[in-house]
Amino acid sequence: MNRRILIITVLVALVVLASNWLSNRREQKQATAVTAAAHVPDYFLRDFTATTMNPQGKPEQRLTAQLMEHYGNDNSMDLTAPHLTLFQSSGPPWLVVAARGRIIDGGKEVVLSGGVRMDHDAQGTTMTLTTDHLLLRPKQRYAETDAAVTVTTPQGRVDAVGMQADMATQRLQLLSKVRGTYAPQTH
Repeated sequence: MNRRILIITVLVALVVLASNWLSNRREQKQATAVTAAAHVPDYFLRDFTATTMNPQGKPEQRLTAQLMEHYGNDNSMDLTAPHLTLFQSSGPPWLVVAARGRIIDGGKEVVLSGGVRMDHDAQGTTMTLTTDHLLLRPKQRYAETDAAVTVTTPQGRVDAVGMQADMATQRLQLLSKVRGTYAPQTH
């Protein structure tokens, strides 16, 4: 009789454990479905331009894109073909284009990817930076990447891996594997 009670007790315990395991799996699937459903656009804009002004009423930055989708659950925005103009207090602006972008942290950071290109005309010489992805902090006029980057000017070309750029001071730091060619212009 004791053996029969032991077998029944083990079977009941196994049924309880299996039931609990199935219940947990169902709850996890439901939580995943709710999370995935929460990250859907709550509005979108097509072919738009947005200009931010500084306290003096002058343009600070201008963003245009083919498509912008806003996500309410994390207040992020996905951009298709973004073009960003970062105006300087003095001198020409920085122009930044990419295939895709994501604005996060209330606009404090912009993550760009797909053929990222930055152009700047410094003292009559155009400098172009190209990379696959870039983190941009527009308010601080700061950009960085850990990817391969190419810097071209009429005088030459520099290739590197990793870059930090302070656009306000026009200071560019190339982080590793820096290699360049210099071809002075003849007059």
